Amino acid sequence: MVRTALSRSVPAVLAGWFVATVLSQYPDRSYDKLRNMDRTGAGILIPNWRFFAPTPAMDDQHFLYRLASEDRTEHTEWREVYPVTPRRLVHAVWFPGRRIEKAIFDVASTLVHNTAAMTPLHKEAKEAAYRLVNDFVRRRITPEPGYPLFQVMLVRYSGYDHSEDPKYDLVLDYEKVTP
Repeated sequence: MVRTALSRSVPAVLAGWFVATVLSQYPDRSYDKLRNMDRTGAGILIPNWRFFAPTPAMDDQHFLYRLASEDRTEHTEWREVYPVTPRRLVHAVWFPGRRIEKAIFDVASTLVHNTAAMTPLHKEAKEAAYRLVNDFVRRRITPEPGYPLFQVMLVRYSGYDHSEDPKYDLVLDYEKVTP
């Protein structure tokens, strides 16, 4: 009798756990009530495995830079700081190089954040993002004689779809090539 109760209750509990986990992955946050039942506070019993963002990124974000003369009257052409790596089949399993692209996306999102909704913490994050981008670019620049300054621009475009024009989101102030 105990064995019969266990043979029925264990599959029922596991099935209930599975249903609660699947429902809590739905993008609508009203299903998060199920996750609130997890008393561990860390999502151990009912994890959050939302694999896809509610609004996925539709554009690649790129930082371009150009060198400038001291008086800012002469400039080089815009150059890409870090090109997006072409995808290969192995990248579906292992792609550590994607971390840099993800970091660029995160920093770019911080920089183009709505300035009307800025808190002091947002402003501090934005200033840190400016410094991070400038240092990132500075380390990848090949200095040229007569061009002691550089300028960075954030551009979004769809990547492989060349029918859309790029969107120029942001141009940063001039910085010295060597700190």
